[in-house]
Amino acid sequence: MENIEQEVCFQNLKEHVHTLSTQIIQEKIGKKQYNQNEAQNWTNQLCESILKELTKMNKNFKFIVNCLIMQRADCGLNMSGSCFWDNDVDGNVTIKWENQSMIVIINIFACGL
Repeated sequence: MENIEQEVCFQNLKEHVHTLSTQIIQEKIGKKQYNQNEAQNWTNQLCESILKELTKMNKNFKFIVNCLIMQRADCGLNMSGSCFWDNDVDGNVTIKWENQSMIVIINIFACGL
């Protein structure tokens, strides 16, 4: 995308945001094994790093980044969210990343300014 920093419709940024976020996850924890003592630090690092890159990428949105890291096991997880926003401008993207020992779910919400 040529003018990513000028874009005002989040729908047009979703693929780039997904790719960027996946790269950050891979850099920060890609080779790590789940560790309950480190998981909270990892969630904080991922949220802060992704948010930093998003705000550098485009100043036309307010971003909200949520991160969940859970140990890979035979258990269920259900999440839900709801927003009241402008569907033509605002949006969200969910990234699921996993390795042998953990599952990471990142939810990113973008609200146009």
